[in-house]
Amino acid sequence: MPISYRFILFQTLIIGPFMMGMFLKPCFKSPNQIARRIVLLNLCMFDPVIILWTVWGLEISVALLYLPFAGLWIVTFGFAVGYLFSIPLGLSPKSRATFVISASLSNHGFTLGGFVCYLLLGEEGLALAYIFLTYFVFYLFMFIFPYARWAQASETPIPKYQLILDTVINVRNIPLYTTLIALTLQIWGIPRFAIDMPVDTMLLISISIYYFSLGLTYSINQQPNYKHIHGYQVLIKFGIMPMFAFLLTYFLPLDPLMVSVIQIQSFMPVAILSVVVSILFELDTPMAASLFVWNTIVFLVFVFPFMYFWG
Repeated sequence: MPISYRFILFQTLIIGPFMMGMFLKPCFKSPNQIARRIVLLNLCMFDPVIILWTVWGLEISVALLYLPFAGLWIVTFGFAVGYLFSIPLGLSPKSRATFVISASLSNHGFTLGGFVCYLLLGEEGLALAYIFLTYFVFYLFMFIFPYARWAQASETPIPKYQLILDTVINVRNIPLYTTLIALTLQIWGIPRFAIDMPVDTMLLISISIYYFSLGLTYSINQQPNYKHIHGYQVLIKFGIMPMFAFLLTYFLPLDPLMVSVIQIQSFMPVAILSVVVSILFELDTPMAASLFVWNTIVFLVFVFPFMYFWG
């Protein structure tokens, strides 16, 4: 299937489940709880298979390591900036964590960042975008998940030993365990099975589940409460982060195409995974959903046309 058709299919499976979730939300007594169960089921069923198959078959040369390294620096810097911006907002611990995670995680995957790289740079740009994204699994499950769990515990205190144990051993970490298994298989030189794994189909199902969950947690009526917060996120995502990426690429020994991929990815809006994390750890899910939706709208209406014509 041509990549443009695949992208249209991806977007259809994003908008459709999202609208369905919004439509069915009144049918559930506790839509947030339903969304949490659906997301957890997805983490245990589809995501581990996708991660195992893709990480196990990944081949990374020394030169290409700069791409995930740059990606890790960008999201880490976003985390730090988000945390500093959250201080004067006077948010609760859960709301602050939601704001910080949204500032850190960006839509670098195929549904946006990867496809923009393809539009502006061609197939090689898309391939480099996938390599750029390899930082994501490790950052999400080894840093963002523990941070979200500690933020959750700040308002529902539990013993520290139990919190540490729950952070390390938890069903939510199955994708992380799967990643470590895949890396171990790769290090041991065990070849991946020669079968036709339907990764694209499983990815479509996984994304649809996440966006359906987003629809269950999103409410248009809550938008006025977040106007100033939206302004901060727009400044971070489309001002501070791209400037940091330009400085970063200046100091790294990269070829021009790799530089372009990093700079394009630095303009990406809030990631859907920020909403998923908020659902899983019972943070400020309405804020997370609102930030994701409106940040993406600002990108599509204003930022992307600028990138397309300027690029």
